[in-house]
Amino acid sequence: MSNGTSLKVAMVEPIGGHSGNDFYDFGLCKAVADQGTEMVFYTCDETNLDTRFSFPFKTEKPFKKIYGNDPKLLRGMRYAIGSWNAARHAARLGLNVVHFHVYHFAGREYLNFYLFKRKGFRIVATIHDVENFEQFGEEIDARKYAKFEKVIDRVIVHSPYAKESVKKYFPSFPEDKIHIVPHGDSDFLFPRPANAEDARRQLNLPADQKLVLFFGQIKKVKGLDVLLKAWALVRDKMKGARLLVVGRPWKVEQALFDHIIKEKNLEPDCILNYSYVPNDVIPAYFAAADIVVLPYREIYSSGVMIRSLDYGAAIIASDLDTFKKIIVDGENGVLFRNEDESDLAEKILSLIHDEAKLKQLRLNARKTADEKFSWELIGKKVNEIYKLALNGSGS
Repeated sequence: MSNGTSLKVAMVEPIGGHSGNDFYDFGLCKAVADQGTEMVFYTCDETNLDTRFSFPFKTEKPFKKIYGNDPKLLRGMRYAIGSWNAARHAARLGLNVVHFHVYHFAGREYLNFYLFKRKGFRIVATIHDVENFEQFGEEIDARKYAKFEKVIDRVIVHSPYAKESVKKYFPSFPEDKIHIVPHGDSDFLFPRPANAEDARRQLNLPADQKLVLFFGQIKKVKGLDVLLKAWALVRDKMKGARLLVVGRPWKVEQALFDHIIKEKNLEPDCILNYSYVPNDVIPAYFAAADIVVLPYREIYSSGVMIRSLDYGAAIIASDLDTFKKIIVDGENGVLFRNEDESDLAEKILSLIHDEAKLKQLRLNARKTADEKFSWELIGKKVNEIYKLALNGSGS
């Protein structure tokens, strides 16, 4: 394609409002559209932010009834129909670059890639999870990545760690076509409660206790079990605090966490909400919390981390390389040794009553979000990658 071709982008992300991806999706589409690029967002029929707010791009929902309790084969057929309709619709509109978001390297994802590629689209792929975290700790068959490597024009990842992982599984993919762009998850839609008291009142949370928050979809790699064991140590040394767990278990048994809670007699010391939280309620949980903990075992990027920074939370996170690129220990957050519940407990105990330190961490967290993770910054970077993909240019 020539340099004179007008950039027109389809973003395809079928999860959308089914599991909370819509906030990120709409933020990214808006950020790019604000650069003057024509955008069309293709997603599932459980997405509704477009009906509540006005955006400078079109939203189409060809992926219909692909989630739920219907037979897997039937839902797979619906997914394939959605993929076909999305590719056909985008081609009819004259779009020329497609942006996919990869959480699994499986047949349904490749179908999307194949259908758009055969219609002449340049493909940009944001690889959120290089490896399937459902299989965390298992040996990975790298051969399944080869067919994806052949059809992608540009790759976006959110951290240097993710880039190194992509290079391992895409050994022939040009390194200069793998781009690191910060993960965007700053709240551009919903107001935050004025103070913790208002937030706790809204959520019916105790007003007179310290609250430590674990937030987000619960996966094996996210280390909730580590936090629960640490919380038992905290409870033994301090009264007047509760652990607030908010998020749906994903491919991991809730019974595992319930067993730890029962074994450690943590029922009186925990508030559990194993459910999906609507986007407009999320700010209240962060406002209500004294500390937010991210005890992850492994991660390529974290929307919860970016959201915590954006809301000005006091953060304690595991010392993963991905987090150490964001958190300066003691300045905009606190780091603990990965999978070490004793160290995590010590960090919670030393911080939870230090109001001056909590205030400093919160101010610096917000500053980090503004300086490094703004949607405007991300939109500019992603838009330039689209242009490179369209024109077949080098880095």
